[in-house]
Amino acid sequence: MEKTGTSLLRKSARTMRLASASLAAMAALCLAPHGAVAETTTTTANTEIVIDTRLVKLADLDFGEIIPGDTGGTITLSPAGAVSTSGSVISAGGNPQSAEFRMTRRLFIDFPTYVGPAGTDSIELAHTSLPGQTMTLRDFTTDYNRTVIFGLPGYFFLTEYDFRVAGTLDVGANQQPGTYLGTFTVTIDYN
Repeated sequence: MEKTGTSLLRKSARTMRLASASLAAMAALCLAPHGAVAETTTTTANTEIVIDTRLVKLADLDFGEIIPGDTGGTITLSPAGAVSTSGSVISAGGNPQSAEFRMTRRLFIDFPTYVGPAGTDSIELAHTSLPGQTMTLRDFTTDYNRTVIFGLPGYFFLTEYDFRVAGTLDVGANQQPGTYLGTFTVTIDYN
């Protein structure tokens, strides 16, 4: 029996040596330097150029039809379109409306601020055919900063935001009939 036990021990030792040699050979193959393999592929680069029209006029400011009366006065239009008058001025119809604009912004990138026209700004509206006949548009108002949620302005949550601008028009006594035109600039600072 000793002979069988010794024989088994020798076979086990030989098997162990072969297994160790095999593992060493495999390790040598794994650690041996291999030739570098390179692969290539292509990709496309693109962009789109767009017109930077982030502020667009949707409607002009229109006080409608006015009867000045013999003492004159004012006509005031709110951003919501409400009309009120003072003195002998009468709002006689037409389609009074505040100027309306659409601002486009990029969320979390643009932080727009309304710059003007502001309350102290004024412009002259000139008669289209009678030089020297003017009216003053003043006390501009806007609903740009109107709040919607948690006291934050509406533009904070939107990429497109509509707002309105209006004001007060000084009408002279017996103001000459006809069409009066003037322009003002709305400015948004995108920071």
